[in-house]
Amino acid sequence: MVNKMAEPLMLTVLRKVGLQEVYESFEREAITPDIISLLSKQNLQFLGIPNATDMMRLRAECVKYGKSKPQKIGGYSGAPKFDIDKLTLDSLLDCGFQISDIAKLLLVSERTIYRRMAQFGLSKQGFSEIDDGDLERVVSETIKDFPMCGEQMLRQLLRTKGLKIQRWRLRDCIHEIDSSGVRARKAGRLHRRTYNVMASNHLWHIDTNHKLIRWRFVIIGGIDGFSRMSMFLSCNDNNTSKKLPHRC
Repeated sequence: MVNKMAEPLMLTVLRKVGLQEVYESFEREAITPDIISLLSKQNLQFLGIPNATDMMRLRAECVKYGKSKPQKIGGYSGAPKFDIDKLTLDSLLDCGFQISDIAKLLLVSERTIYRRMAQFGLSKQGFSEIDDGDLERVVSETIKDFPMCGEQMLRQLLRTKGLKIQRWRLRDCIHEIDSSGVRARKAGRLHRRTYNVMASNHLWHIDTNHKLIRWRFVIIGGIDGFSRMSMFLSCNDNNTSKKLPHRC
């Protein structure tokens, strides 16, 4: 009797929630069920899951197959803190998870979640009850006044009108009524600002790149504002302030 190879666990989970067609992208990025709760909404969209409902079902299913706690990072004082990414926490709140559910997904206490929410300025307020037709009308009126505003700016403008809308729902609405504007903003280029710097080493531009943060790779670089010369470029496992002083 020929023994068949066991099906990969990630494929089993995806098959249970009807998302087996995206398995190739999960396999390519070496995604396993224990880290699904640590991925942001943007990460899951990149992997081929654009629907917020599917994200919620996948996260809930992955809880049954084990999870890994966020790593702890130390500061200058006090006990090490759990390294919970703002984007991940915001995505879980945006998907409608309760605080207790988020705590279970990340294997931390509810108190830790509330502390991070306060730190990042996030809140668990209910979303506004507004049907699609009224939402499209309000968004259309706002876009007429601010034709080049993107999703984030539009979201803040709606909040000034007392409307809190899910990010995925607002994005769908923008693509529905302003698809040409979306393409125009994507095609737009950033123009370098004109300014004067007295001499070399008078002003440095320091920035970080977090696209690989789920694998704990944070790229930190510095450029001289006078000569545009690259002063340093390094890859670290976190973005704490003590990674920079020895460079400056």
